[in-house]
Amino acid sequence: MGTANTFRTDLYSIHNYIQNTCITHPKEIFIEALRNFFADGSYYHYVKDEWGFPNTPDLTGVNLEAGIEDDVTTRLFIGESYRHDVIYYPAILVRSGGMRFVPISFNNNRDVVQNEVTRFVDGYGNERFVTMPSYIFNAGAWEGTINIDVEARDHRSRDELSEILGLFFSDTRRWELSNAGVFIKGASIGSPSEVDDRIDKLFKVTVTCDIRTEWHRHTPISGVIDAISICADLGNLQVQPAAIAPNMRINYHVDLLDVLVDTS
Repeated sequence: MGTANTFRTDLYSIHNYIQNTCITHPKEIFIEALRNFFADGSYYHYVKDEWGFPNTPDLTGVNLEAGIEDDVTTRLFIGESYRHDVIYYPAILVRSGGMRFVPISFNNNRDVVQNEVTRFVDGYGNERFVTMPSYIFNAGAWEGTINIDVEARDHRSRDELSEILGLFFSDTRRWELSNAGVFIKGASIGSPSEVDDRIDKLFKVTVTCDIRTEWHRHTPISGVIDAISICADLGNLQVQPAAIAPNMRINYHVDLLDVLVDTS
């Protein structure tokens, strides 16, 4: 499982956090996955403009069938909120419903040491694998909800979109989202409603996804090694068991400080 999410702040790198899938990443991955999904549709067809936003041009005098067989306009809005003063229906609005910390163990896997295996081969072809500590691993989990509001001018579009979203989160894209670091524990479709909107009606419903994500912290320790000791026994390796010669052993000790002084 990976997230590939990036951070604009350096506080994560200062404290050795390599992943914090909490609010920003789940929301953005939901929006992008929904846009890619509806871009393949015909009637509920999503089209983005040259900047990557929903293509919502001025529709004055435009054919009512625009967007079905062409990319003149998007036929639904998908995003976190409307851009500027543009309001476009039907709309799918993705918002975070909050997160709470959940420990994955009593101590968040505190002080679990991850090792790195290095392969060494000498000039005689002898091979040896050396295991050295690489970093200390800590991790925890977040659990919360993502709310997807569906708004439409007619109840049929509202109901159809909510049904599509139910399948989207429960089956169609569930494992792809899991591979992106957002595990969907469950999805539910709320009770439909309608409100007065100027001289018209606005039909609404909320699809709620219960999600689980994680944070990871890798504290490097590979640079804290101050010495390497090498010990070799001499003897006849052609017989089994090997005959080790007594009182014949080579011990070699390398200090990291000596290496730094020699290479400076």
